[in-house]
Amino acid sequence: MYSGVDRLVAVFPMDHPHARRQHIGLDHLLSEPLVLMVQGTSVRAIVDAALANASSTPDISCEPTYMMTAVAMVRSGLGITILPSNAREVRAEPGLVVRPIADEAFVCPIALVKMRSRTLPPVTERFVSALRRKLNDGTTLA
Repeated sequence: MYSGVDRLVAVFPMDHPHARRQHIGLDHLLSEPLVLMVQGTSVRAIVDAALANASSTPDISCEPTYMMTAVAMVRSGLGITILPSNAREVRAEPGLVVRPIADEAFVCPIALVKMRSRTLPPVTERFVSALRRKLNDGTTLA
């Protein structure tokens, strides 16, 4: 039905030195303490793969289970987090800044699927149409 990608973004306080940047480079991420999702999550797998060939080892300060906890840890000054741009938590806290990561490895695949032999109820069809429009125009779902 649909396949695409969501870019991962860096989230940090608006008074952080990187807040002036339009994009965050891998070297900028590696120079900061990182609040990364716990191992075993899809977001963490993408981040670990993206950092696998980095020139230095990341400084992981915390590994929360929930994205909202990661955002709260960032707000508390424990580091920068990396989350999908379409996650609601990314824009949940005033005072935090979101910047795209300038590395093509920081992408999260998105797919909508259904069984071939099944039809969707009209309300679900409308939802899928709205979701596809939103995903195709590049705006966030939050």
